[in-house]
Amino acid sequence: MGRKDRRTSGVRSGRGEGPVQGRLIGVRDISAGDEERWRDLAERAAEPNPLCEPDCVVPAAVHQTFGDEIALVVAEENGRFLACVPVRPVRRWYNIRYPVAANKVRRSTYVGTPLVDPVGATAAMATLLATLGDARRSLGCRLFGLDSLRQGGPVASYVHEAAVGLGLPVYEQENFERAFWVRRHEPTYLDDVRPSRRAHLRRRRRMLKDAFGYVPVLVDRSHDKAAVEEFVAMEAAGYKAVNGVALATVPGEVEYFTAMCERFAGAKRLVVLSLECGGETLGMQVSLRGGEGIFSVKVSYDERYRRFGPGVLLHTEMFEYVHHNTDARWVDSCSSENNGFLLELYPDRTRISTLLFPLGGKVDAAVVRGLTRVRPLHRRWRSLVDSASAGPGGR
Repeated sequence: MGRKDRRTSGVRSGRGEGPVQGRLIGVRDISAGDEERWRDLAERAAEPNPLCEPDCVVPAAVHQTFGDEIALVVAEENGRFLACVPVRPVRRWYNIRYPVAANKVRRSTYVGTPLVDPVGATAAMATLLATLGDARRSLGCRLFGLDSLRQGGPVASYVHEAAVGLGLPVYEQENFERAFWVRRHEPTYLDDVRPSRRAHLRRRRRMLKDAFGYVPVLVDRSHDKAAVEEFVAMEAAGYKAVNGVALATVPGEVEYFTAMCERFAGAKRLVVLSLECGGETLGMQVSLRGGEGIFSVKVSYDERYRRFGPGVLLHTEMFEYVHHNTDARWVDSCSSENNGFLLELYPDRTRISTLLFPLGGKVDAAVVRGLTRVRPLHRRWRSLVDSASAGPGGR
């Protein structure tokens, strides 16, 4: 990030070992020792998040065009990391034009839950927020945007408790349900899907059997070094490239993604599944293991076979594969808000929120409080507009 590490004062951890200290570390130039302490924290974290680990964030800092802006905010005690979150300064955060330190350090955050040691967690989280406040001038930021925080777990509680303890108001930008998969005793994951959808899936499989002479199968290519390259090429040949969201459309993203996958493959935490039929690859899914879960970060399919619905088949075949071939307790689809397709398909839900905090100063706190007051009025206005658009007969 073009800055040297910065240290700040901290608060008591409750461990009896002294105050928790805060530090801001430029990720592109992180030392081997700090990277190892980061990995150690990931092993102890109250909630897993591989997307907040060095094997994801360091390649992002090295290869992305804005990588030198990425910093790691750390709370530590006697050289031991207790909490951390990556950030970068942005001038526009969602629809808010204001200088924000955002944990969205890649185009897609997927999951932004900080890594937090469960011992002394609230004090550590408070130190993260206080450290950002102390560094707001060097960062050029006045608010902190915490994107894609999973609700219902301990870290969300730590975050809210820390904000209350520091007297920080919180603005909720997003709060939505995301498609999720939780292991069951029996593989009955499609039982709640509409009968018409299940019939549609059976029809797609018959179409593939008629066209190729084989039924589609899911192949584990996690140890195939060519699989990630094939995935990138498949994505670049489809609609995502036309829409400008494919990896290959952004300078540095292919290199970052490839390096990330190589690191997780080396740790045996990369999961690459390929839907194949008659020797042809129809679709691919790239996921990362974290604790007891799997994080599905990228999915693509070959549009030449679009009529067979390879996307939906890839997801449903994944349910069966994970159940029978892994010890994963859950799968996070890592999907965005309003992804009705996956909400209809996946059997379970998790709740995701995106929050905004002031970093210090009465003006910034007033901005956050103002957004909190205006949001309900905006929602009411949108409801009135939608009702009016629906006409006198309703929708």
